[in-house]
Amino acid sequence: MSVPLIETKRLLLRPFLTTDAEALFAYASAPEFSQYVEYPSPNTLQEVQDFLQQVLMAADPDCLSLAICQRDQSQLIGSIQMTREAIDHMSVHYDVSHTVYGNGFATEALRGVLQWGLMNLPEVTQFCGDTQASNVASRRVMEKCGLVSFKTENVVWEKFDQPVALVFYSVEREVLQTKAQISGVAE
Repeated sequence: MSVPLIETKRLLLRPFLTTDAEALFAYASAPEFSQYVEYPSPNTLQEVQDFLQQVLMAADPDCLSLAICQRDQSQLIGSIQMTREAIDHMSVHYDVSHTVYGNGFATEALRGVLQWGLMNLPEVTQFCGDTQASNVASRRVMEKCGLVSFKTENVVWEKFDQPVALVFYSVEREVLQTKAQISGVAE
């Protein structure tokens, strides 16, 4: 999948750069952030550099990975991915630094990526995502963007002793278009 530049009112969603490693390490290693993700916190900057090269910057035709930056700053504040699960089905995942929680950046980034998907992936009929049941803010982000929860399931994440309750969300293309849930992308 080619990597676009997506601009919203306050954000620039762009391809990852090797220079994003320090900012990614700073937020991904913080307990406030890592409590909500499946993978363990990185222990070294080298681990983050490897992750950038092997995952976020990898040329994968079925995955779009974008760095989230404020338009007036170049520093990374989060990431967002859209992954093809089937020809007509894309999953979305996002994260933002705990230092910018509560500013609406995750909602704005998700709206931007969903709008891009509607405009550039006509074969996709369904968008989905999931989050921990305890991550109320992330649940609200998906709901603001038009996704609706359809099940909760306990899953095992190796980094936790107990199963984690995940809430699964989805939305059909027609619902996004009809309800005009997606807005705020610069023309």
